Amino acid sequence: MVGESLSGYLSDSLIDFTMSRPAMHIVAYEHQRVRVTSDQQRRLLQLQEQHRASWFTAGYQSLQLSSYVGVIQLPGLTLEILPKADDPGRTANMTLRWRQVLLQMLQSVYELPVAVPNAAQLADAPHAMLDLFIAAFVKAADKLLQQGLVKRYRTNESNRTALKGQLLFAQQLRVNLVHGERFFTRSQVYDVFHPLNSLLRMALVVAADVAHGAALAARARTLLLHWPELPTVSIPESMPVLGRKTVPYRPALELALLLLRQHSPALRGGSTEAVALLFDMNRLFEGYVTKQLRKAAGTKATVKAQNQQHFWGAVKVRPDIVVTVGERSYVLDTKWKIPKNNRPAAADLQQLYAYCHLWKAQQGLLVYPNADGKKAHQGQDYQASQLMPSLPIHGTVYFAGILSDSQGINKEFGQQLLKHFLDLP
Repeated sequence: MVGESLSGYLSDSLIDFTMSRPAMHIVAYEHQRVRVTSDQQRRLLQLQEQHRASWFTAGYQSLQLSSYVGVIQLPGLTLEILPKADDPGRTANMTLRWRQVLLQMLQSVYELPVAVPNAAQLADAPHAMLDLFIAAFVKAADKLLQQGLVKRYRTNESNRTALKGQLLFAQQLRVNLVHGERFFTRSQVYDVFHPLNSLLRMALVVAADVAHGAALAARARTLLLHWPELPTVSIPESMPVLGRKTVPYRPALELALLLLRQHSPALRGGSTEAVALLFDMNRLFEGYVTKQLRKAAGTKATVKAQNQQHFWGAVKVRPDIVVTVGERSYVLDTKWKIPKNNRPAAADLQQLYAYCHLWKAQQGLLVYPNADGKKAHQGQDYQASQLMPSLPIHGTVYFAGILSDSQGINKEFGQQLLKHFLDLP
């Protein structure tokens, strides 16, 4: 059984993050300028162009990073980009701190069913992010295989030794003119030749090839041996519509599509292919705040993300998060940045004011990260609008304490933010 050969490999103590390291590993922070060779720059820009992305811009033997964080793996090079919610120093502790925070945020947003490695494991595992997603995918795919892959009816045309189905006369005469003992037929077959199973197999091939941990790569290859041989299919641009029988595929399929879309076989070199697992830190922070609020709210509040309304003609606006408690609404706009002098930009305050008017919310919050724990919340009333004088709006600059006193992330963040809502006048 596949389950027996793979069971237990995702426990905290058994995740294998050992590897044969690439020739060069660069650690950088978002929005920094990174020194690279001309060849490295060329290959990184080529990868960016293939993905039609805007991860960085080119300088003289350097790259100016943007707001994307994650890891890029090329033959002979790994570029790891970490968040920067404070002014990180070039220390091992700072690197470990933000590496672990990033992994924990990704685990929360993508609901990865695997444990984030501890600080000791991360100290020798700069590739942990990629392996974390691969381990989660392998676990989800293994679960599907043990439960039984979905099947469907399909039409099969083949040359048989027995008459089964509809005999195709034209093909029979062309193929079996001197083989009277054979029959070229068309029949209905009920088997696992399903596009979703093909997508998962394609992702397993990628996982086995790009995984750094030797044991993790071996687990992916073992699962691949038990997976049925299936033809490749085109990678869909969006999540396929799932039916009653295929709903259990969602966790594995989401991770499979993530790996397949970030994979670039055209840059193949040796036995290692290019992969770019990068995330916009602004969107990631928004997703993390949303997840933590929903977890804390339970049935006490409704949390909606990217709720939109028409603003001017066909132009729509969408605040990051709208929280409803009883009859009161709270509009949140998340910003992954440190405002200058801890004061929000006028444009951010104006945007929040417009959101509150459109959603008839009396409370608006700008949510910034608070990495050092030294920033105090700020709040005051907006000037009353002459058009809507009966809707007083209170604006709050909320510095989110996303870090705990130890290395990891603050697990009480959602509860603390929700309590702040309830305590507002």
